[in-house]
Amino acid sequence: MDVPGDISRKLNLVDHLAFGGVCWSWRMSALASERDVIASQPPLVVLPSISVDKVLSLYNIFEENTYHIELPTFASKDCCGLSSGYLVFQDRKGKDELWLINPITRHELKFPTPPTNISHATITSPTTASDSSIVALSRDFVHLLFYRPSDDKWTIYKTLEPKCFYADIIVFKGQVYVLTCNGKIWNLRLQSDASLTLFAYRPNVFLVASDDELMMVNFRVFTQPKIFKVDLETRKGVVTNSLGDKALFIADMSRALISNPTKWGGRSNCIYALDYYLDPIYVLSLEGKILQTLQDTGSSRCRKCTIYSSYWYFPNKCFQVDFLNEN
Repeated sequence: MDVPGDISRKLNLVDHLAFGGVCWSWRMSALASERDVIASQPPLVVLPSISVDKVLSLYNIFEENTYHIELPTFASKDCCGLSSGYLVFQDRKGKDELWLINPITRHELKFPTPPTNISHATITSPTTASDSSIVALSRDFVHLLFYRPSDDKWTIYKTLEPKCFYADIIVFKGQVYVLTCNGKIWNLRLQSDASLTLFAYRPNVFLVASDDELMMVNFRVFTQPKIFKVDLETRKGVVTNSLGDKALFIADMSRALISNPTKWGGRSNCIYALDYYLDPIYVLSLEGKILQTLQDTGSSRCRKCTIYSSYWYFPNKCFQVDFLNEN
């Protein structure tokens, strides 16, 4: 009977991490159940902070608990994205390497200094130090950047149409999809003659991917959202009026479709909206009506912060990377 293993599976996220530090045998038991424990955690709110140095604060809206996780120092760096459980940090002066760290597993990745500051980044290949690729948007949203270990430098794609900027990027089923501000979705092909090919069109949307679905979502707080499932064969968005047993978690830098949030005491077939300008977290119906209001501990927003805005962190994505198919 594996008593330590049984105990570790019943612990919350931070207690599970501490459990593994007691002794060697407990560490082995914790490692054996690590994926199951992490994957079972609900979405957490990353709290903004001015003085973040070695401690990251995560808030569980269902248990109303705040977890504090110690990390290597990231002073003088700004958080500019979240991908597959990794926080993406860049040097404020644009001199140091792009640094990614998974606050749960403590695994780190580093990439060469981007040619410009970035606003959003997505890992596109296995997360090993020597075999990782990344795609990112520039902070001014006029450039798309891509880097892989076989390249000498970052590849830069300018927007393809006048007076248009990039709005979102996502990797789904081995393909990179790029959204531009005019509502066009492009498929980024990464062969030697890399190019952007028009994939679909739908104005005023952002992209969300689950295990088996790519969605386009038109959302503003207090208005009825429009959700479209993308048909990969017809390249069209089909309106859907139900998320079934799933809920959509939305924030500025992070979005995900989460299955069965009722297991944590949450709601399904709804939207959890974490907005930069609004302190509460709104739980909204698909008709845009407020079902519930939650607090994110009242942390103030501050653009001078290392992490200046609350956003969702998804522990269940810590071991998920959608490998890129370059063919």
